[in-house]
Amino acid sequence: MKTKIKSLTYLTIAFIAMALFFASCQSDSVTVCRNGKAVSRIVIPSNPTEVERHSSIVLQNYLKQITGAGFEIVSDDKPAKNNDINLGKVNRPETDEIDFAELEEDGFVILTKNGRLTIAGGSEKGTLYGVYNFLEKYLDCRKYTSKISVIPARFNIAVNNINDKEIPVFQFREVLYRDAYNPEYMEWHGLDNHGSYNQKGDWGLWCHTTHRLVPPQDYCASHPEYYSMINGKRLCSAEEHNVGDICFSSEGALDVAYKNLMELMDEKPELTYWSVSQMDNAQYCQCPKCHTAYEESGSTQGTILPFVNKMAKRFPDKIISTLSYWYSTRPPKGIKPEKNVNILLCNIGSPRHIPIEEGDSTFCADLEAWRKIHDNFLIWDYVIQFSNLIAPFPNLRTLQPNLQYLHKNGVTAVFEQANRETGGEFCELKAYIFAKLMWDPYQDLDAVIDDFLNGYYGYAGKYIREYIDLMHNTMEKTGAKLNIFGRPWDNRNTFLTEEMIDKYYAIFDKAEEAVKDYPDQQFRVKTVRMQIDYAVLDIAKEEVTGKRGALEEKDGKLEPKREIKDLLKSVIALCDLNGVTRIHEWHTPPREYMKKYNEFLEENCK
Repeated sequence: MKTKIKSLTYLTIAFIAMALFFASCQSDSVTVCRNGKAVSRIVIPSNPTEVERHSSIVLQNYLKQITGAGFEIVSDDKPAKNNDINLGKVNRPETDEIDFAELEEDGFVILTKNGRLTIAGGSEKGTLYGVYNFLEKYLDCRKYTSKISVIPARFNIAVNNINDKEIPVFQFREVLYRDAYNPEYMEWHGLDNHGSYNQKGDWGLWCHTTHRLVPPQDYCASHPEYYSMINGKRLCSAEEHNVGDICFSSEGALDVAYKNLMELMDEKPELTYWSVSQMDNAQYCQCPKCHTAYEESGSTQGTILPFVNKMAKRFPDKIISTLSYWYSTRPPKGIKPEKNVNILLCNIGSPRHIPIEEGDSTFCADLEAWRKIHDNFLIWDYVIQFSNLIAPFPNLRTLQPNLQYLHKNGVTAVFEQANRETGGEFCELKAYIFAKLMWDPYQDLDAVIDDFLNGYYGYAGKYIREYIDLMHNTMEKTGAKLNIFGRPWDNRNTFLTEEMIDKYYAIFDKAEEAVKDYPDQQFRVKTVRMQIDYAVLDIAKEEVTGKRGALEEKDGKLEPKREIKDLLKSVIALCDLNGVTRIHEWHTPPREYMKKYNEFLEENCK
């Protein structure tokens, strides 16, 4: 009798356990794949949007890579099954309680409910971003660059107790690194694009557009009054690019700009944003009418903003964007932007070794003043050293506080101007960091950095982290300064002393040794090492002679140091292998840099 009771007790316990298991399966447990065979189906609306259709194909493709299994895509007019993966606004009870309006354009939810997994998002790409987030967060996939991904093999996938909701902090998120414009990289990391590098965007014109709208080659001779007056003369050149600007007080220039902008809009009626903005120079008009407007408004925006407002009124269904840049960052007194005007405010003068809030009171005051009269902003932030694109630029500790500051001050759109050229200092790492922080600037940045370094550099990751930390710590300890037009020579006595450079090289030696059996990762370490190599070359060129100079005396004559010649060849070879297009923004390809450096060596040996 006791044996029977005991057996019944075991059966009862087993039954209860099984009941609890199946109950959990009905509520929040989903088996996606078992023993390399698909269990889930991917369910999309019977009339899906293009994003929903694309999301289903992306998920199907990655699940195939991960598991080796084929996953069926079906529409929601088929009966629901346990373990289904619902994508988008499917006709299922799991989506009934989702507040899609709250998700705005790009937010998403990922949840397990009723034995099914649901990934659904906002009105634009939310569902797609949810798919990539699911792959990264729950299936340990990564996309470090457009070419370097991590797709772990998993033959059993089960998920449960998921109830995630993410809405990006910034509505518009763009980072100017060439590799970051790869279409899949942008999708994976939730990045936007105004229209660079043949990618689709919402912008018909981006910036520095007045000469395109009022072409000097067409109007200089007949209407010089359309252009800026400097020292009593109209500054206008049909031959030279970016000389002077238009006179924003000129009604004739306004009419021409309107006509030409209308023609451009007719060619691309689907685009929303059109820039009417100053040229990239400080040669703004000083004619009597403009000068009076500056004095009355307290800003050179006293002529720019009225001009832009008039354009905006003529195109009420478009967004007219204008720059608040260089000489025009201060908003004008007594003039407010029209509702369909976008202010693209630039912080070009901010120091880069400390956060904006600590180091640039002028920009902070300008932002606050603009916010009092308007709410449509895009902040143009600068994050690299334009004149030395492959040199060390230790600004990582400013990136997060700057984005947090912008968010706390009402900014909803950010453009990070990094390297428009291919390659450059930590281009892969910084693109990755920006992609993460523009989505959520309050996350654990150290975890993001370590995840990238360990994934991208493998066993050398910890040494690259050591190099980064040592340089940043030294910069802070020595009071070094960074600006976007600087060079390594500027910090030869701070974080680029001879002693510090020796320490960096010692770290790289350990890093290369750690990945000696992994050629790809060793090459990536050498690419980081090139930052210091380039710094050595820059300092040597300026020092000319002496211990750190490029030349040495032998037999009463100056001649190039062998180590400098070898270092120059090494840097250029690495530039070639990395596809580096420019050493300086807009000019100086690596081979030209090498030619000029060798010419310097020859001239100083005469």
